[in-house]
Amino acid sequence: MLIDTPEIHFSYNIGMNALTSFFQDKFSKAIGILIIISVLSMVMFSIESSFMPIRAYQIILYGSLLLFLLELVLRLLIERRVTFLSAIDLIVLLNGFLIGAIDLRVLRIFRLFQIFNRSKFLLPTNTLIKTIVLQRNALFGSQIMVLSILLIVSTLIYFLENQAQPEVFSSIPAAMWWGIATLTTVGYGDVVPSTEVGKLLASLTMFLGIGMFALPAAILASAYYEEIQKKNFLISYEAIASIPLFHNLPLKAINKINEKLDVKLFQKNDTIFNKGDAADSMFIVEQGSVRVEIENPVILSSGSFFGEMALLSKSTRNATITALEDSKLLELQSSDLDELFEEHEVLFKELEQAIQERSV
Repeated sequence: MLIDTPEIHFSYNIGMNALTSFFQDKFSKAIGILIIISVLSMVMFSIESSFMPIRAYQIILYGSLLLFLLELVLRLLIERRVTFLSAIDLIVLLNGFLIGAIDLRVLRIFRLFQIFNRSKFLLPTNTLIKTIVLQRNALFGSQIMVLSILLIVSTLIYFLENQAQPEVFSSIPAAMWWGIATLTTVGYGDVVPSTEVGKLLASLTMFLGIGMFALPAAILASAYYEEIQKKNFLISYEAIASIPLFHNLPLKAINKINEKLDVKLFQKNDTIFNKGDAADSMFIVEQGSVRVEIENPVILSSGSFFGEMALLSKSTRNATITALEDSKLLELQSSDLDELFEEHEVLFKELEQAIQERSV
């Protein structure tokens, strides 16, 4: 008989936390690289003159499917629910092992957006996907309007052109091909009206199409901008809250710091400041990494801060700092830091302690 004790729960939680950490970090990134290799092999093998031997293709195919199966089992164990991506992965695996009529591994590309969701390259794409989901009702409503207009103009052109071109405009569904090409202003030219009234209707339809397809674009653009603004705030807030220096500050103080931060973007090898420059601000590394050019160079990554020593000692910069990669820094001006010191004495003590630890 098993006895349920707190120790068992504690050990189970530790094990699950370790598994989750490993899954979300190293294993997931390895799976992401495998997805890229798997899809590229599928694309290359589709070329008739491909240099890839069929044996190598089969090894990559079934090897990747086995690893994908292992990943799916681990993900279901950790998440304890079937998500949209899990359902897609299940379809890919069932097709790969049991059916095999069509290679569906390309669908696993959607998994890359989840694996590399914090990547500076995929973060805007994920934000766009989130925007589309949030605005789905508005987008669906605009598409209903487009379909309604398509039906109206297709019906009108059918009655106007049916007698003149019965083989082309033979029915309203057949006329919809002309309607789609005209509303989207593609204008293939394979189906065109011959009557004067039909040409007039086609001209009006083109103008109408420009306006109607601009509507969902405007919806997405405004919503996407709002999400980007929210994302910038959330990233900044998380960066501040994760820094040990600000751990003991109340929420109000962290919000105030966030309001006073200026975002600074630096490209690889850009100099942030030089040794001997006047000190008027400190920096927090939100994304990327920087190098402190001293006798034994120091690398500072996301969550680290620098430039505070010169502010407190009222001296010039004691080192040159450059960006190791494209980086996003948050700058806090000296005057704003002084104001925070007055309101929250604990911040000054934490800053002094951090400086002492660096000096050791």
